[in-house]
Amino acid sequence: MTAELQATRDSLELGQTKQLVAKGISFGKLTRRKDGSWDTSKVEGLPRASIVAPTPVDRPSLILRPWHQASNVVSLREFSNTAFNQHHGMQSSERFGVDTDPDGDGFKNELTRADITAVTLFQATIAVPGRVIPNDPEVEQAVLKGEEIFNQIGCASCHIPKLPLDNKGWIYSEPNPYNPPTNLRLGATKTIKVDLNSPDLPLPRLAPDPAQPDIVWVAAYSDFKLHDISDPSESGEPLDQNQTPWTPKFRQGNRRFLTKRLWGSANEPPFFHHGLFTTLRRAVLAHAGEALQSRKQFDGLPPYDQDCLIEFLKTFQVLPPGTPYLIVDENFKEKRWPPPTRSFAKSVTSTLQ
Repeated sequence: MTAELQATRDSLELGQTKQLVAKGISFGKLTRRKDGSWDTSKVEGLPRASIVAPTPVDRPSLILRPWHQASNVVSLREFSNTAFNQHHGMQSSERFGVDTDPDGDGFKNELTRADITAVTLFQATIAVPGRVIPNDPEVEQAVLKGEEIFNQIGCASCHIPKLPLDNKGWIYSEPNPYNPPTNLRLGATKTIKVDLNSPDLPLPRLAPDPAQPDIVWVAAYSDFKLHDISDPSESGEPLDQNQTPWTPKFRQGNRRFLTKRLWGSANEPPFFHHGLFTTLRRAVLAHAGEALQSRKQFDGLPPYDQDCLIEFLKTFQVLPPGTPYLIVDENFKEKRWPPPTRSFAKSVTSTLQ
């Protein structure tokens, strides 16, 4: 997606404005003024670091930053370097230098470049989340109806059900080509490539579309954009991690967060960007701001339809290691979904209502 946005940026002539679109998702408009400077005021959904530049004539990077709630981490490697330092008190040599002891604990070279590479590859190859749908006709019908409602009330406009990987985007490369300084960067060493669809990796895994073998669909349920969905009465996060630390804007707080990737979310409580909710229903009811209209539509649904939407959300789960299928029943056996005929669904709906 970053490559698509940057290709549009690089095609702009002086005085031109173009829509920024990647994988069919709009990120607003970018203008290159006649004097060569860039106007990013109409760019949407990207964090500050992706649209600011050292000077007005320098190109904005337009890099998607899919990690951390505030969308300020580019890659798994950057995430790992930071997390080891902040949470474990271990400093990597690639970020802090060889033979240094920045935290003064008496240990040098606590994490080598190879250590960070190994940890990053481990995370990249973790099995893909899937869906668990009980073998209960009533619940099956509720899930099916909930999915329809999810689309009807606008949830899918941000939680986009699936996005395509093409151009062999399932080949993971390390280091990431967009890594920022203090992280291993492209060209500094040999690139390692891993086929994330390989059956030799932990199951379950994604697979090419049988009808389009050059595309792998990723059912992450996200648009990878920043949105403000908080209630106006809430103050949001007290610090804005996308601002330079200790500047006034850093302490003005943040209300914009990445669209939650729903796959695997049902068994990953607590919910919402602040982790204050213990149920999926409470998280749905908390949607406001840009998601207010969808939330109001949810409020206006009959109780049964509301329950159906929650049952749908409950199917997004991390499957046990080695599960060979992405959609399973409660015994983690393959599940054919949706049910084979709509007449079955209608009959169950009539019984329930």
